[in-house]
Amino acid sequence: MNVWDKLHDSRVVQGLADQMASGEIPHAWILLGPSGSGKGSAALAMAASLDCPVQPGVGCGTCSTCARIVRRRYPDVHHIVAEGQIIPVDLIREVVIPEAARSPFEGKYKVFIIEEAERMNPQAQNALLKTLEEPQPDTVFVLLSGNEDEVLETIRSRCRIVRLEPVPESRIVEMLIDDGVEDDKALLAAKLADGDFDRARLLAEDEVALERRELWTKIPARLISPVDAQDAAAEILAEAKAAVKYREKTQKQELSELADTIGEGRGTGGARTALTKRHKRELRRLEEDVLGEALTSLSSFYRDVVAVRVGGAEAMTNIDLLPEIETWAASDASTASFLRAAERLIDVRISFVSNANASLAIEAALLDIAAHIQPPLVGVS
Repeated sequence: MNVWDKLHDSRVVQGLADQMASGEIPHAWILLGPSGSGKGSAALAMAASLDCPVQPGVGCGTCSTCARIVRRRYPDVHHIVAEGQIIPVDLIREVVIPEAARSPFEGKYKVFIIEEAERMNPQAQNALLKTLEEPQPDTVFVLLSGNEDEVLETIRSRCRIVRLEPVPESRIVEMLIDDGVEDDKALLAAKLADGDFDRARLLAEDEVALERRELWTKIPARLISPVDAQDAAAEILAEAKAAVKYREKTQKQELSELADTIGEGRGTGGARTALTKRHKRELRRLEEDVLGEALTSLSSFYRDVVAVRVGGAEAMTNIDLLPEIETWAASDASTASFLRAAERLIDVRISFVSNANASLAIEAALLDIAAHIQPPLVGVS
């Protein structure tokens, strides 16, 4: 058992694992592929392969180092994510470049995983270019992207490019079952994840994520009046804040673990500062992710109503809610209103990219839905 065993078994993934085991490690990579292709899991497996002290070049998957890398709590693996619509040049200049010049604190390598690398604006990509041209021997960059054309050719030419394909739903189910997940739960997680194995694993293993999803899917039956819509919006925001508060607790533990590892020696202040800045970015992203999770779940509920109404129940996402959704499909509300609700919710999710006021946007969407769709009598709480 190692970190690669939980990835989709494909020729590309095996080739990537073989390259890491060879010891001849390119200093910069681009993992290309659509959502659901496992780019994130592959990047974490690469990081574990580089820094695992038990199985160097492989990643045992069970030691403290591998466990912390998978949980994103390892001090030498840095996750760079978009702030709003872009990854700004300041983030590259003030965080990535100075940190890349420092030696690893604990592991053999310092790894930078840049998610949605296409969101780096041209200035940010050009700022990163010099670091890619003159890398430190113990620093590895892994850029993740679903849009190759948005990554500058000068960046691409300095990276080893690996193209990943989406993981079939049936394979996701098999992999979850192999991990000990019950058959029904595995199928539901795969459906809800829409081909994203990382998301499917989270839904199958994280009870908190499943509890949130249960809350989201109960909201449509509650949208009877404007007050109900406002209350539901407030609950969604409260859940996002609660997730952030819980993550803050784990971050304090991570800071404590870092202090135990590096002590109070010279230069350790920079490590703490870098970690604190990373934590702030993670919290902003987490809040947005939970809000997006709520909107996506609600949108899929209304899409499922349309699917059942037009005879396409096999295309449903929320397969565990079939009886309830059949009741909704038999209601008097128009198909157009259900489609509008689904689209409105996704539009709100997309608006986060342009830094829209999440609270106002979610409340406005739920108010609009409550005004146009009344829940069926059965299931109203």
